[in-house]
Amino acid sequence: MKSTDTTKPRVLMLIPSYAKNDVDTDVAADRHPTMDYYALQGKVNADLADYAAVDRDNHPLVRLARKLGKDAALAAYGFVRRNQYDVIFSNGENVSIPLAGLFSLTRKRPAHVLIGHHLSTPKKRLLLRRLHRHMDAIFVYAKTQADYAVAQLGMAERKLRLIPFHADHRFYRPMSVNAKRMVSSAGLEWRDYPTLIDAVDGLDVEVRLAAASPWSKHVNETEKRELPPNVSAKRYSYAELRDLYAESTLVVVPLYENDFQAGVTTLLEAMAMGKPVVITRTVGQRDVVDDGKTGIYVDPADRQALRAAIVRLLDDPVEAERIGAGARRAIEQNMTLELWAERIAQVIRELA
Repeated sequence: MKSTDTTKPRVLMLIPSYAKNDVDTDVAADRHPTMDYYALQGKVNADLADYAAVDRDNHPLVRLARKLGKDAALAAYGFVRRNQYDVIFSNGENVSIPLAGLFSLTRKRPAHVLIGHHLSTPKKRLLLRRLHRHMDAIFVYAKTQADYAVAQLGMAERKLRLIPFHADHRFYRPMSVNAKRMVSSAGLEWRDYPTLIDAVDGLDVEVRLAAASPWSKHVNETEKRELPPNVSAKRYSYAELRDLYAESTLVVVPLYENDFQAGVTTLLEAMAMGKPVVITRTVGQRDVVDDGKTGIYVDPADRQALRAAIVRLLDDPVEAERIGAGARRAIEQNMTLELWAERIAQVIRELA
């Protein structure tokens, strides 16, 4: 997708996935949320390259990089076009690390902007220490990740931008649906479904788990497991997931201990729907919820605390409604898709 407007910065966005090119109709028909890369692309009038662009590209460097994987090839795609752009943005360090490595080989390059989802994994540490000087702005979603980047990776604080994640608050919105006595959860990444399943075993409540994710490589722990009679797990489409949230009294995001914003997509989608959320307070997941006002935190692997929080909201609809309304307000004020895109676009314009 090519930009023709020469009055704005020339921006290339590298998206490590196959972009959904046919989603406009579903978005217009209210069957699918707006993809965040299209929201950002609209803000900066960027060209967008995804895995499909890499598959079509015949440049020798891109072909060579394909042997290392699509992310490396996407980095090579951006590198060979570096002189055509003022800024190159990538939605993940899996592309930005190899791109920074390529930038280290040349004296002239465009500004390099990225989202750092999980900078603190051991295998990234050495590479980021060596290559972060070829990165000009790094957006992170968890304070722990920003602190780690400064203290352990030697990154300058001025490069790091701590921002909230987002939800498409127009798609995920309060709906005129009579909620059932039902609890739902969604996602796979770092999900502690065993603790949730144990917590609701025997409760008078239906529990539905949308145990799937297009991004996560984590094992689905609901598979090959005998579930209690009140618990079910399957994959849901976007529209089905929204209906699931709407029909639920509350949404639970159970997490294993981790140091980044695991679970944030489900968390913000549920908050945008005006649902009270019970979420595990991990080292990384503590920047979003105002405990008792926009959600309820519980400690990792604490089955009894999780059960108590669920029962509290099921048995107190006034409290559940109060927390859900606070959650929706928090999204509208600070965590919409438009605000996310504008925060990144502003930095891109400044660097360009």
